[in-house]
Amino acid sequence: MTTVRAVLAVALLYVSQAAVLQAQTDVTGEWAATIAAPRGVLEYTMYLKQEGPRVTGYFQSEYGEIPLKGSIKDDTITLSWILPDAKEPIDCTMIGTVKGETISGDATLAKVGKGSFRAERTAS
Repeated sequence: MTTVRAVLAVALLYVSQAAVLQAQTDVTGEWAATIAAPRGVLEYTMYLKQEGPRVTGYFQSEYGEIPLKGSIKDDTITLSWILPDAKEPIDCTMIGTVKGETISGDATLAKVGKGSFRAERTAS
């Protein structure tokens, strides 16, 4: 009887772990991103690739690509990138929350200031 209980406990543990792994957030894909920056609204197509907690990708706009990198834990995502500027590059960070097909949070653009960040997964 003790052996049966032990086997059932191990089986339950595996099933619960599988459910947790399936429920983890995956941000890999194409996103329509908007940053409400102090100097105006910035709109990009954002491409992300997630490998475990590591996130890499880039923003795409009519001006080219901007590489980005970051991490994700549970539903909290952190991204960083360097925004080209005529005077000097601007170090940017975003901390946000992933909820289904949406990422929302706050972006900090070095000395320029802070703004909101929002991205929605596209059909592509």
